[in-house]
Amino acid sequence: MKLSEQITSAATQVGDFLTFATQDESGLLSVINDILGPVPQPDHPSKLEERAQAVGMIDVIRYWQTTDKARSATPEEIQQFFTKSELDSISEQTGLSEEATMSMMCELLPRCIRRRALHMSFTRPAISDPE
Repeated sequence: MKLSEQITSAATQVGDFLTFATQDESGLLSVINDILGPVPQPDHPSKLEERAQAVGMIDVIRYWQTTDKARSATPEEIQQFFTKSELDSISEQTGLSEEATMSMMCELLPRCIRRRALHMSFTRPAISDPE
């Protein structure tokens, strides 16, 4: 790795740490959900399921759909399920560096897939005023 790349990478990591970028999950979950499109239904697979099927990785998606505390995704899995332009768009929309985006995607994608399988909302419930 060139010195300039090392400096850029170090600066990005410091910036992500200082801004708590890797702790802001809500925006990233919303972006992932938007990219994945409608929640899958019988005989109507999601975009992610179609991509996983095409690369012989549908078992990974099925595992995430049925497991509450699934292991994190690997960067290789993320790269199979999302195009480079989608990952760049996620990074841009969330303000995360590419490294932080990949790290967060690995952590959040299995949880997102599980929530979608359970048809759970991605928005926080409104807090009602006690009367």
